[in-house]
Amino acid sequence: MRIRLRYVAVAAFILTGIAAAVALAHMDNLPAFIMIAPGYLVQAWLFETHRALGGFGYQVTMVGVSALVWSLLILSLSVAVWLLRRLVRRPPAA
Repeated sequence: MRIRLRYVAVAAFILTGIAAAVALAHMDNLPAFIMIAPGYLVQAWLFETHRALGGFGYQVTMVGVSALVWSLLILSLSVAVWLLRRLVRRPPAA
């Protein structure tokens, strides 16, 4: 059974988006703050450059950037593991 990378990418983005949305509502504990940190960093940069979004734009920025960063991290790690497993399984050349 082969799973295509694009399906894994969409699933990772949806799951990390849900996790980031939940984390945005629970910023009083450390795991939630770690989950939402990339979006918080981008929103702080936007504030410093006087382009900060307020209200719903603030929430979309925080959740969207965090979901994108965490899903890319998960995908890059999964591809690295896949490549290492492929390298280890390869039979020696005759």
